[in-house]
Amino acid sequence: MSVAVTPADGTHIPLLEAELLRWVGSGDSLLELACLDALFPPGKLLRPVLCMESAKAVGGTADQVLAFAAGIECLHVASLVHDDIIDQDPVRRGRASTAEQYGLAEALVAGDGLSMAGIAALLSSGPAEHVLHAARVTIEALRHMCHGLMRETEIRGDLTCGASTVLNIMQAKTAALTGAACQAGAILAGATPKQHQALRRYGEQLGMAFQIRDDLLPYTAEEQVTGKTATSDVANLQPTLPVLLAYEAADEADRNRLTTVFRGGADPVTAHLDVLDVLTRTGALNNAARMASSCAEQACAELTGLPDTIQLAELATSAAARQH
Repeated sequence: MSVAVTPADGTHIPLLEAELLRWVGSGDSLLELACLDALFPPGKLLRPVLCMESAKAVGGTADQVLAFAAGIECLHVASLVHDDIIDQDPVRRGRASTAEQYGLAEALVAGDGLSMAGIAALLSSGPAEHVLHAARVTIEALRHMCHGLMRETEIRGDLTCGASTVLNIMQAKTAALTGAACQAGAILAGATPKQHQALRRYGEQLGMAFQIRDDLLPYTAEEQVTGKTATSDVANLQPTLPVLLAYEAADEADRNRLTTVFRGGADPVTAHLDVLDVLTRTGALNNAARMASSCAEQACAELTGLPDTIQLAELATSAAARQH
């Protein structure tokens, strides 16, 4: 069975889509079908694009890191499949999640299958020393991601955990892998330690900007645009950055409103509107947006002295301003 790949802008996208098909298969089994359903139509492909652009930034080529970049996307999407199971979220990228479409057991196996395809792709080509170094960087980031995801479950319903706790979770859950994608691409292209470490820091700051903006989207963008359920965080009693910023800045009445919502039991739509009202009144939405912009600026500062970084700078800026 063949898969129709949705065209997308960007010179890397067709190459990445073809490479993903090479590693996952064309749909000849239920496992392949479920994996392909999770991968296609693709999302932003941010992490593999960062990997390829980081290779270019130090004088390499995108082709050098194509398989590794596809492997990172497989591993990232595997985490999304499992994340939707954890959150019991029926929607991903504007359509039924893998668990919703294929079933819980099948989605768990598809996530594992994508992980195995991703690891195989990471280790498939390039000088052994560089591949091993890049793979270690990536797998260590994935370990951090698991810690972040677990920590996220521990703070559900806890509005007293503090914004710093959520920022640390973002660093582990999102920024570690975006940083690793950049560092790995540079390592595979033969970068100096100074260069690949700068690109790791760039990627981490971009990842923070991306995740902060992601936390804002349920309150600043329409579901049709984001492709996600706006009420998911509130329904799961997940205190995100803007909520915690609002809680810290709120007066007693608004703190009580937030506390009532995060005790659970309220209608998610009504609860979401109540939270949005408090976030707007306390200025938490604007404060979080400024934090995202600051992270993007710090990301761009890390690119100083690298030879080819126009695309990387644009990616950082768009991460902080995105609406989907």
